[in-house]
Amino acid sequence: MEAQNLLINYRWREDLLNDQEIKKNLQQGRNLVIIKDFPLDDEELETFISRLGIAVNEIRNNKGKAIFDVKIARLNNFFTSIANSNLEFPLHTDCADFDVIPNVIGLLCAEPADQNEGTSNFMFLHTLLDHLSQDEVQKLSEKKWKFRNRQRSILQIENRTYTICYDRITMESFSKLNPDEIEELNKLDALFKRFSFSIKLEKGDLILFRNDLLLHGRDKININSQRLLKRIRFSIDNFS
Repeated sequence: MEAQNLLINYRWREDLLNDQEIKKNLQQGRNLVIIKDFPLDDEELETFISRLGIAVNEIRNNKGKAIFDVKIARLNNFFTSIANSNLEFPLHTDCADFDVIPNVIGLLCAEPADQNEGTSNFMFLHTLLDHLSQDEVQKLSEKKWKFRNRQRSILQIENRTYTICYDRITMESFSKLNPDEIEELNKLDALFKRFSFSIKLEKGDLILFRNDLLLHGRDKININSQRLLKRIRFSIDNFS
């Protein structure tokens, strides 16, 4: 899939950014929004996001702050999270185990990975739905999976629109899956990979995308990589 056809491009210094236009694009959720040359400043990022929606302050891993540094970090020789590791991060939904899942993610590239590493990967739900039978959609909508302390289906209907919730790492970490369930998830992962596309973020790229209408992940990076993304999760209403 050609990634450029799925991007709506802006440039911070050259374009007069229209917040409502960007918000409308995110509400429609069929593209990713990318803003080039965005300032590498946390306050500027928070101020901009506040004009689009309501940011989530991350209590669990970020001391209640809205902006989280996605970089390689260890505590007592262990990675503090998979996001803070050099490992491949499979396609997933952020916050799949939260009470309320934020529906938009922003990633600001402050320091890119080396040229052939750390590529960001995405898969749109609407592309997946185009290749599923009605029976398959119904099964994914009905079966509940455990996301830490919450039971959720992978596909859900909200405002007459399908949404997706998937995080295999969490699903396998908090429940014992039987062989049939493992095979089911293996087939899903193969489908996700088949319909995925990649984007190599450059310094100053701010990419905004729907957390409930697509999955995202990244390729493996070198253990000594200086890659740094500024992540902010937020929610917008789904009505123009």
